[in-house]
Amino acid sequence: MKNEHEIRVLIHAILDSHVEVFHAIRTSHAKMKEAFDAHDAALVSAIDANGAALKLLNRLMDEGVS
Repeated sequence: MKNEHEIRVLIHAILDSHVEVFHAIRTSHAKMKEAFDAHDAALVSAIDANGAALKLLNRLMDEGVS
């Protein structure tokens, strides 16, 4: 059986590991948010590009090509 000091050392090691895990989770969460924001920006750009293409197509259809 371990003595009180050895038990404390083990508990500290476990709790230190938990802190590391929580830090990794928070870091991962921040990176996932960055990725989501970048993905969202890409979608907005694609929608804007489609809108511009539709405007050009409509103009070409209305005015023809000179």
